[in-house]
Amino acid sequence: MVPAGEELIAGRYRLQEPIGSGGMGEVWRAFDEELRRVVAVKRAHEDGRGTRREARIGAGFQHPHVISVYDVVAEDDQRWLVMEFLPSVSLAELLTERGRLPVAETARIGAQVADALAAVHARGVVHRDIKPGNILVTEDGLAKLTDFGISRAVWSEVTLTDSGSAGGTPAYFAPEVAEGRDPEPASDVFSLGASLFAAVEGRSPFGEADNPLAVLRRAAACELEPVRRAGALAPVLAALLRREPGERPDAGEARRLLDEIARTGSAKAVPPPGAGRRRARRLVLLAAAATAAVALAVTWTVLPDRPRTISASVAAPQPPPLIGDPRTADPCALLDPAALGRFGETELDIDYGNFTRCDVLVNPDTDREVDVEVEFEAAGAPAPGETAGTLNVAREPEHDGECERTVLPTEQTRVVVTAKLTENGPADLCAMADVATGTVVSVLGRGPIPRRLAPFDAKSLALVDACSLLNPPALEHIPGVDATHPEAGFAGWRCRWHSTTSDLAVILRYDRHQPLTAASGRPTRLGGREAFVQPGDDDSCEVQVVHRPYTDDDGKRAVELVLLTVSGKQPSDRLCGLATELATAAATALPPP
Repeated sequence: MVPAGEELIAGRYRLQEPIGSGGMGEVWRAFDEELRRVVAVKRAHEDGRGTRREARIGAGFQHPHVISVYDVVAEDDQRWLVMEFLPSVSLAELLTERGRLPVAETARIGAQVADALAAVHARGVVHRDIKPGNILVTEDGLAKLTDFGISRAVWSEVTLTDSGSAGGTPAYFAPEVAEGRDPEPASDVFSLGASLFAAVEGRSPFGEADNPLAVLRRAAACELEPVRRAGALAPVLAALLRREPGERPDAGEARRLLDEIARTGSAKAVPPPGAGRRRARRLVLLAAAATAAVALAVTWTVLPDRPRTISASVAAPQPPPLIGDPRTADPCALLDPAALGRFGETELDIDYGNFTRCDVLVNPDTDREVDVEVEFEAAGAPAPGETAGTLNVAREPEHDGECERTVLPTEQTRVVVTAKLTENGPADLCAMADVATGTVVSVLGRGPIPRRLAPFDAKSLALVDACSLLNPPALEHIPGVDATHPEAGFAGWRCRWHSTTSDLAVILRYDRHQPLTAASGRPTRLGGREAFVQPGDDDSCEVQVVHRPYTDDDGKRAVELVLLTVSGKQPSDRLCGLATELATAAATALPPP
């Protein structure tokens, strides 16, 4: 049963009025009483399609032309998706009201949606349901793509009733989808073209029919209606609606073509069939070149601080991309589990270690497991040989069950790729590291690092600067400490202080882990929080402080931790005493969990 207006969902979202409904559920305008903002909430149907993992697909694409998904909550065995509220109408509603749109206005809307698709496809995500009903348009012409999150089977609109008739229409299906094949990014591009065709021509490119299965047949055969009113859009629509997926422009090229029409009223030269596929092939070749450390110009130098490391200056197809806001840059966007699939079964783990990293677990067989990790680090001084327009790839030979590669997209940030054994047994670690590095270089070559799928929880440590947890009075127990000039890590998720008169050093960093047990160290409570103290074997002592429990992406219990380590040539008791004092100060400075 759908709650009445003004009822409260999950103790936070007060329903105000229904604003839409459809195959995926009812949508309500609601007020978030905690953050004091208007949101849209969608109640998923009871068939279970609105799962947490499905919702995460579209959660919080940080993109100006994608409706952000903020949260997924449960209320009385019903699941609700909490989204950005955009005062708008769908393109479908706009067409119902106006019949069709002018060429320039259609191109402006299409360029924005293509821009969103380019970002989505860079994440390895296929939207699967591009149609006028999923394109929202505001009064001032801003367009946003919606309906990620609750990922539906692509055939869900073509359902048979008891009488055998079809309910719904496949008027925007790509031919390969209508034939029963899995959607791919090119399928989204076709569906965008079909939606723009409808916008400018006033009808689906497959025409109208009382029986949706007839439209499905036309879609499978790619029997297109003639273009009559598209003007300058006609050659672009023809390219987007090519029958063969590999002959269509990719979303980025579609954006450029449509933007040119929106700005000038005329189209650039439309790329010939297969240009998009050849571009993708060039990116693959770039990745292979980076993996093999071969390019048009390769400069080998010895890194002075890492004598076993060599650096290859690899020509990139465009200037090094900007990291952007480090807290929203997504390390998982730099990993491709499918590319590592040739080494064994793979599993993406987004809740492993600090917020700086993402991991793919590779299982060559039941007895072995390899962790392939991509992590952002603050780079410090750039590696020798770095010049504008290049990416430096530093390579190390396998050592102690690890193989490491380092890519420097900017002078401030490095991306470290590590393949390491977590279970005993032989494995080609450097081959796995090379494949993962190829993916990193390929993604960086396409432009700015994609944003995280979802924003961090408001109570997460990810929103807390690690260096702010220890002030100078707290650090005065470390003789000669430089309390005012710590070494800050990437996005402020790690901080290091060192003594100027001894070898003592303090490192505070964040971690995500399974709930801790007595095996994690000596249990205690510091600053009112659960903590564990563990002397190290290398002149160090570490204290783990539990900040908050949470449910990870796989639905399992996990905790966010503050890890504080004191190291130096001191007795173990002395190190653990210092670490406990500092961890107490840090725990006291933490925000409420």
